[in-house]
Amino acid sequence: MADALPLWSIFQPDRADPTPLQEQIAGFFRTAVADGRLGPGARLPSSRGLAIQLGVARNTVSLAYERLTAEGYVEGRRGGGTRIATDLPELSTPKPADRKIGMPIETPRLSRAAEKMMAERVGVAGDGPVPLRPGRPGLDAFPGRVWGRLAGRFWRETSPADFGYGDPAGHAPLRAALSRYLGAFRGLAVKPDQILVTSGAQQAVDMLSRALLDPDDKAVLEEPCYPGLRGPIAATGAEIVPVPVDSEGLNVAEARRRAPDARLVVVTPTHQFPLGCTLSLARRRALVDWAASESDAGSGSTGGKSDGPAGPWIVEDDYDGEFRYGGKPVPPLKSLDGAGKVLYVGTISKALAPSLRLGFIAAPTPVASVLVRLRAHFDRQPALDAQAILADFLDEGHMAGHLRRMRTLYRERRDALADALDEVAADLDHGLGEIMQVERPETGINLIVLLPDHISDTRVVAAAESLGVQPAALSGYYRGASVINGLLIGFAALPRARARWAARCVGQAIRMVM
Repeated sequence: MADALPLWSIFQPDRADPTPLQEQIAGFFRTAVADGRLGPGARLPSSRGLAIQLGVARNTVSLAYERLTAEGYVEGRRGGGTRIATDLPELSTPKPADRKIGMPIETPRLSRAAEKMMAERVGVAGDGPVPLRPGRPGLDAFPGRVWGRLAGRFWRETSPADFGYGDPAGHAPLRAALSRYLGAFRGLAVKPDQILVTSGAQQAVDMLSRALLDPDDKAVLEEPCYPGLRGPIAATGAEIVPVPVDSEGLNVAEARRRAPDARLVVVTPTHQFPLGCTLSLARRRALVDWAASESDAGSGSTGGKSDGPAGPWIVEDDYDGEFRYGGKPVPPLKSLDGAGKVLYVGTISKALAPSLRLGFIAAPTPVASVLVRLRAHFDRQPALDAQAILADFLDEGHMAGHLRRMRTLYRERRDALADALDEVAADLDHGLGEIMQVERPETGINLIVLLPDHISDTRVVAAAESLGVQPAALSGYYRGASVINGLLIGFAALPRARARWAARCVGQAIRMVM
């Protein structure tokens, strides 16, 4: 069958193409099968012969054949070499003449909910180790040895029977451990059956938004706030009502004026993101009183829903409350909640590592039971291994020791960077007035540098990125016209030895746009 030889004798892989050679070879044979040029039972050249013809390693051809075998295109026969499979999958590939070359692939029509979410700016790329990014914990201090030992024990001792579908509320030992943890570290009396384990705080907010908000409900958000809070709420069709934050936190009186019939209020009371202030005691009491009150609109209910007091549900996002470096401890807002309307959201992303994807909701039993039933419809439960390892990490006292070490480390890193920024500010301010105002936080893992209005924070960020550091522009967290001009800078992941370099980069970036 000499006329069959040209089929592969004329093929040559393109070495300028980034596609691996083995995939180019496999792709050639796939196309030949789909186009009918190679039928069932057709014999392919030996791996050695094809390798010599193509000028590639024999192993490259062997890997291509192995892939085609795994996909069902070819089969090996004893003494018969490699042949096209006799039982090919159903193939339907347009002939080259029918293919519309250059036609763009159609972008799907998005739902209204997706369109609203797309309008919110939130990071979707991988999170590389770029200095000064806000919200990044010190992963260089992750307790990997202890975590690895606990992981090894889990995989050695866990029964295969435990790897089925789990409880949608989360791994029972972890919920019990979180109950004890919240009591010891945050002063909250929460029973295990009031805790729902989630895949991070982001999923917790998404679940609560789905459960509590209907289209045209009102949801109060702090202005400014974490951008990732807006998307899940916008997707429900609810109206987002931004309410300004000042030195005492959310202006509760203004929230009641703007949205008297609000269904939901989302706050970061312990350490407001991104401004870093703490919700004052007076406003905390005003907020829980509002939640426990009858509707300001006088209807006695919100949106026709019957769930006790008609005031709003409060979502308390306590994203980094473990890291306080001075002053009196700030108890969670939930500790003042007498009406059961505060839904506490926690995460270990800042305490340990974001990639573990573990968070939780602490809610009154009636709310928690509803969330568990809803969760079973669309997510089921987080991965068992991470939950079980975290439960042991908490119960064996490793978290307590880790947090003590991290508070010391983060305080040292905060002071090193703030001191270096103060030196840069003094140099910049010489003869020019105040250019940089460095605010040293008592809580959290970010600090703020305020800038005068004539120096654009977004331009400073762009200049800083060109120098290898990546602070965030405070103005980017606002949606209204009134904004604070400045930089949000993460210090937790920056070793003290690099603090002066990073501060000089910030100073140079400011000079570049002055």
